[in-house]
Amino acid sequence: MNLKPKIRPLWQRALAIPSLAGVMGYKAAGLPTFFLPRALRSIINNWHYSQFSMLLKSGLTRAYIDEPCEFKVPEKVTPKAKVAPEFQLSEDQLKSFYENGFIGPFDAFTREEMADFREEMLREEKAVSPTYNFVTPRDPHFHMPRVWSYMKSPAITERVAQILGEDLLVWRSQFFYKGPKAPAIQWHQASTFMVEDYLDPAIFPPNLNEMFQLTVWVAVDDSTYENGCIEFLKGSHEKVRTIKFGGQDGFYEANFTLEHDYPSDRIVKLPVKSGQFIIFTERCIHGSGPNTTDRHRLAFNMRVIPSNVPVYTDKEKYRSVYNGGKYSLKNWGVSVLRGEDKYQLSRTRQPQTVEEAQQQRRAA
Repeated sequence: MNLKPKIRPLWQRALAIPSLAGVMGYKAAGLPTFFLPRALRSIINNWHYSQFSMLLKSGLTRAYIDEPCEFKVPEKVTPKAKVAPEFQLSEDQLKSFYENGFIGPFDAFTREEMADFREEMLREEKAVSPTYNFVTPRDPHFHMPRVWSYMKSPAITERVAQILGEDLLVWRSQFFYKGPKAPAIQWHQASTFMVEDYLDPAIFPPNLNEMFQLTVWVAVDDSTYENGCIEFLKGSHEKVRTIKFGGQDGFYEANFTLEHDYPSDRIVKLPVKSGQFIIFTERCIHGSGPNTTDRHRLAFNMRVIPSNVPVYTDKEKYRSVYNGGKYSLKNWGVSVLRGEDKYQLSRTRQPQTVEEAQQQRRAA
């Protein structure tokens, strides 16, 4: 089943609408799904009625961008972990994060460290991933000890812990190469990353309406207005929005327009210097401008969850529609970033730090 967002011919929609209504009725009747094809089984088990309704009433021209959920700023904002004073977020900083959906930039690494790492990152740009056996920027921390060591920097982990809690897991990382004259990345958002497959969520939080996942984005090159720094619609993480299929802007291999009613004065363009990082919730609508320069813009990120959030449960493969790939999860696992994995709800894989890799080489 091809669920890539696009405007389909009228005859296709006329045939699909009764079928989709039938699937919705099947779900409402609570009938068994074990014998159904994987796509139908996933839709019945994972879609909300609001997702069915949006597609049906729009004639298959609009949909929720991800699994619907809402978020309300807590009445009392307090840190969820005790950390060293140099990493302590102030009450105002925590309040700003919960109200706006992002915080930073913060210092983590020197320009010299990033200048040296840049060469290593560029060598990996077209290399086959040993984790997935094809060229992909996904999850470099599994085979690059330097990336994992950077991700475990206390400057990062101690700040994230104050928002998500003592025990933290990484379930995904990614390199970002924005080449010279590269186009903009349009507004988008995510909740449980159903946006990638639109059949199954990637993560399964106990409460969809809580803060259950954060992205940490680290600038390797200076990220500027000219080369397409990240932009946010502040405060837009209060709910997951709908998309209209088609549009001039593209999100990798998908084309859609994210529907929202936020005025332009809510847009925050956030330059980040080399070696700095920002923290944000993917539910905050974000994108990036075009790279108008003749130089690349490099960055990497990681996605962090508390240890009570399962990931890719009982799955052997995961498909990313807009990235155009099907990822075998044979070599994938969540990695303990801070504290411990008390719940052990997902398969695990612990990467090597630079120090551990050096020790292994000396021992050999």
